[in-house]
Amino acid sequence: MKNFIFNNFNNINGINNGKLYCDEPAASLKNNELKISSLRISLRADCNEGCFYCHNEGIPSTMKSSLEIGDILNAIHSLKSLGLVKVKLTGGEPFLFKKLGELIYGIKHIGDIKIFITTNGTLIKKRISDISLGAIEKISVSLDTLDEKKYRMITGKNLLHEVLGGLKLLKERNYKVEIDCLLLKNVNNNKENIEDMIDYCSANNFNLQFIELSTLSAENIYKKYYIDPIKTFKKAGFDFRTDIYNDRKFIKYKNVKITLCRSVKNTALSSDGRCSGLRMLPNGQLRGFYYF
Repeated sequence: MKNFIFNNFNNINGINNGKLYCDEPAASLKNNELKISSLRISLRADCNEGCFYCHNEGIPSTMKSSLEIGDILNAIHSLKSLGLVKVKLTGGEPFLFKKLGELIYGIKHIGDIKIFITTNGTLIKKRISDISLGAIEKISVSLDTLDEKKYRMITGKNLLHEVLGGLKLLKERNYKVEIDCLLLKNVNNNKENIEDMIDYCSANNFNLQFIELSTLSAENIYKKYYIDPIKTFKKAGFDFRTDIYNDRKFIKYKNVKITLCRSVKNTALSSDGRCSGLRMLPNGQLRGFYYF
């Protein structure tokens, strides 16, 4: 494995007898021994859409991808001894990674690793056949609206029909699908838009996640488009039950599992540790969950 994969992760001192040690907790730490259950891999920094609110998790869109399949698999092998059970493939847009199917095949053969993909959905029809059926635990598709004009305004592209076609194909092949819908003030936060998205997911047996706009977005974008999600849903007639976490709330409506996903204030206290673990950047560096 290339040394830069681990050497560029600031908190890790090194590997000793197959165990990683660090100065600061990046995932879960006991007796100064790092336990890592999840790895989020940004396969590409670039994307084929241009959502105006996207902060790309701090990754410059110009960052070149130097990831090779062998390097990724070696890193997963090393982290598996530390408790790795989940790998999420993201971008930019992960379906732009030419050897995606080959990578997933390799990860599955490591054993006992669940694979998730987060995508904008535009390339599903072209690329999903590259992936073996049953290899993916869940595919999350970013879809903020079912209205073509609003979709074009948000993404800068007229590709809604490609996304819906890809989702139809995923349903036909029995993939577990979750729709990620970011709430935007005066764009998609009205009751009609919310109901349309719920009805669409209900008809297709998809889970649905409404997401709060992050403060990591550009300041002018945040000020213009932020809307409080709790107030939004109460106004629309929904009331999410509370739980012990402040970042996620759940309801079930029209047989759809709906999650309200709020910005994380403390990653150590996030629901089910969803913001713990490591991130691998397109240039091969390992970082904490947030790169900023």
